[in-house]
Amino acid sequence: MTKAVKITQVCITINLLIAALIIIKMYGFRDLKGLITDFPLNFALGIVGLYFTGNFIAKKMDYLINVRQTNAVITGAIGLFLILFFGIFIGSTVGFLQKCIDGLGQDNVEEAAIDYYVKPFFWIVLFGFLPTLVTGSILGICIRKMNTATN
Repeated sequence: MTKAVKITQVCITINLLIAALIIIKMYGFRDLKGLITDFPLNFALGIVGLYFTGNFIAKKMDYLINVRQTNAVITGAIGLFLILFFGIFIGSTVGFLQKCIDGLGQDNVEEAAIDYYVKPFFWIVLFGFLPTLVTGSILGICIRKMNTATN
């Protein structure tokens, strides 16, 4: 595991903690617990998806920042947003497939797509935009500094 992957995993963990704190602050601990217990598979696979895609995107960010010399702040922010989008997509796909299988033969695919893709993307990006932007920018700077520290 490269240093860029380790730093990215730390940033993913920080973003998850920030998300939990936002939910607790707005709605209370019971609602956070309720969300997790109502959708455990969605959350579990979404979080696994964050770390899994984070592994690949971190390597690409490391290459872009340290070899291609792209802007570290922009690359880090875009990379962390991509990780977030893939995590949302993976976690949402579980609910979408469950809804479509449960309603097999009914015309509810559009409704399920809105409920399990559009709404989670909207709410997570609405409340997670600023933390992801800040953490991603810091991530890019850390990846750049990591390279200069080893040279």
